[in-house]
Amino acid sequence: MGAKDRAGAPEPQIGREGPPHALRAVNGGDALIGTDKTSRTDEMALESYRMAEGEALSTRAQNVQAGDALLRRLADLALLPASLISPQERSILDSMLATLAARLDPQMRVRLAERLSQHVDAPRELALALALDNDIEIARPLLSEGQTLKSGDLIHIAREGSATHREMLAARKDLPSAVADVLIETGDTALASRLLKNGTARLSYRAIEILARRSAAEPELQTPVLARPELTVRLGQLMFWWVAADLRLEILNRFTVERRHIHSAMEDVLQAAGTGDAALDAALSQVRKPVPVDKQRLARLLADKGPDRAELLVGGLAAQAHVRPETMFRILNDHGGEPIAVFAKAVSMNRKEFGDLIVAAVDLRQGGLPDKKDLERIGELFDTISTDRADLALRAWDAALANEVLPADIGAAGA
Repeated sequence: MGAKDRAGAPEPQIGREGPPHALRAVNGGDALIGTDKTSRTDEMALESYRMAEGEALSTRAQNVQAGDALLRRLADLALLPASLISPQERSILDSMLATLAARLDPQMRVRLAERLSQHVDAPRELALALALDNDIEIARPLLSEGQTLKSGDLIHIAREGSATHREMLAARKDLPSAVADVLIETGDTALASRLLKNGTARLSYRAIEILARRSAAEPELQTPVLARPELTVRLGQLMFWWVAADLRLEILNRFTVERRHIHSAMEDVLQAAGTGDAALDAALSQVRKPVPVDKQRLARLLADKGPDRAELLVGGLAAQAHVRPETMFRILNDHGGEPIAVFAKAVSMNRKEFGDLIVAAVDLRQGGLPDKKDLERIGELFDTISTDRADLALRAWDAALANEVLPADIGAAGA
C-alpha cells in the first residue's frame, strides 16, 4: 500500500474504544467493582440501623422498668397504714394507680391484687380496676375473699363483669345478700346452683323464694335449695309438690315436728272450736291438735259409686279434715302417693281405710294405679310418720297452696 493510501485510511481506535470483547471486559469489571462497593455500603447501613434499634429497645426497656418501679413505689405508698398517709393523699394515689394499673405486666398485677386483698382499707378504686381485669387470675384474689371491696363494688362487678367474674363472686366467702340478689337476677341456672352451694353466702328471703319457685322448672336447683338454712316451712312444703320421692321424704323429715310443747302450753286456748276470725282460725290450725275423721262419714264417702262421687269425695274429705277443697283435690290427684299417706295418717285412718282411699283416688283420676314398689314406699311412710307430724304437713300444704296456682303436670314428680 502506498504512503498516500496509508495517510487516507482511518486509524484504529484501539486506545479509546478497543475491541468489543475488551470493552465488555472493562465494563464488566467496573460493574463488579460497583456491586461490591454497594453491598458493603448496605451492610454498614444495616449494622448502623441494628445498633440504633438495639439502643432504642434498650432505652424503651429501661423506661418500662423505670415506669414499673415507679408504679410499685406508688402502690407501696398507697398501702401505708392510715397513721402514715392522709385519706386525701391515699385517694390521689388510688385514682392514679387505677388509671395506670393496666400498664403493669400480668404477674405484677397478680401480686398487687394479692396484696390488696389482704388489706381492709386498701385503695378501693385500684382494687375495683384489678377485680374487673379480663385476666381472671388477676381478679381472683379480690373476688374470692378480698375484704377491700364493699357490697356496692361487688354489685358493680356482678353487673359489669363477665360471666367468669360472676362465677367467682358466687363462690366468694361471706358473700352479702345484696350481691347474691344481683347474681340470681341473671337467671343463670349454673350460677344459681354455684351460689346455693356456697355455704358462707347469705341469701335474702326474696332470693330463697325466687330459687325455690324456679326449682319447679329447674330440677338441678332442688337439692341445693333444700339444703339452705334460709328455706322456710312454707317454701319447703310448697316445693314438696314438684320434687322427687326421695326429696319429699327429706322435706317431711325436716319441716314437720311434734308440737307437744305448743299443745301443752296453749291447751286451754287451742281447745276452743274457733274464734270467728277466718284468718286467725286458719293460722291457729297449724298448731291445733289433730282431729280424727268421722269414721262413719268416711266409710260412706269411700263406698259411694254415684256419678258425682268425685265431687262428693273431694268436698267431703276436705270438710272432714278442715282444709280447702283445692288442697284435697291436689292430694287425691298426686301420682306420687305421699300426700295420700300423709293425709290418711293426719286424720287417723287405719291401714284398711288407707288402702280404700288409694283405690278411691285411682278411680277419681281414672288411672295411675301404683305398682308394688310405690305401694311399699307410701305404706312405709304411712307407718312411720306420726299423726301430729302428718297433721302439721297437711296444714302447711293448705296454707302454702292457698295463693298458688301450680301447673297441671306438677304432682306427677313422684310417679
